[in-house]
Amino acid sequence: MRKLFKFLKKFRDFLLFFVLQIFVLGLFFNSKNYHKAQLFNTSSELIGWFVEKKHNITKHFSLADENKKLSEENAGLLDMLPESFYQLQGDLWYINDKLYKQQYERISAEVINSTTNNRDNYFTLNKGAAGGIKKGMGVTSKDGLIGFVTDVSDYCAIVKTILSEDINIPVKLKKNDEHWLLKWDGFTDEIAQVNGVNRDIDIVVGDTIITRGGNGMFPVGVPVGIVSELISKDGKQTWDVNIKLSVNFSGVYHVYVINNLFQEEQAALEARITADE
Repeated sequence: MRKLFKFLKKFRDFLLFFVLQIFVLGLFFNSKNYHKAQLFNTSSELIGWFVEKKHNITKHFSLADENKKLSEENAGLLDMLPESFYQLQGDLWYINDKLYKQQYERISAEVINSTTNNRDNYFTLNKGAAGGIKKGMGVTSKDGLIGFVTDVSDYCAIVKTILSEDINIPVKLKKNDEHWLLKWDGFTDEIAQVNGVNRDIDIVVGDTIITRGGNGMFPVGVPVGIVSELISKDGKQTWDVNIKLSVNFSGVYHVYVINNLFQEEQAALEARITADE
């Protein structure tokens, strides 16, 4: 207690000045509406600034979880599209009937490693056999065609992208169903090719190329790209066609692995053709 009195005695002049200063400022702001409003606005802006910064920091750390949730929700929504169902009877359309059977389902996954500058390029996914992924499944993103699974462990999968030397994925012209095999010449990750397109076919720059779906890896209609150039070869009655790809392979993070529920049945049936021959 003696030390407290000693401290108060030593700083009595300063403490008296401080109390009087607060008292005077209180009288000033209470008597002047303008200055009172300015003080209130300044304190509100300061509090608002701190609240906004806290919100932005919290939002940043929650983005990964939100993106994962959105990707899984999108996979479920894509599974409900007509392209994911097989028509069992005629051209009839009913809701909640038995004329359509689901053929494709999608497994949401994330890209944890990737290449784009090699002759054969790959993505590594954060899901594997434990997540339902199998070798041979097709892979897409929200923007379009990615590639197909070539190897699987329990918790990872390797995807060979369409930026590879020996890809042969069936694609077609959206407007008239003319179809070819997609190729890649290895020069840029933005352009792929279809070769040997007959000059009699109605194809022009700007036409849309989509998946044909014939090999069972992908449903019909997955975006591939847009025709960007028709190249004439001397002495040939065909075009080589450059396709501006719809996917930016350097910026892919979320993908969908396509599970064709009829794949084994199709493979077994086609194997019987070879056996019969």
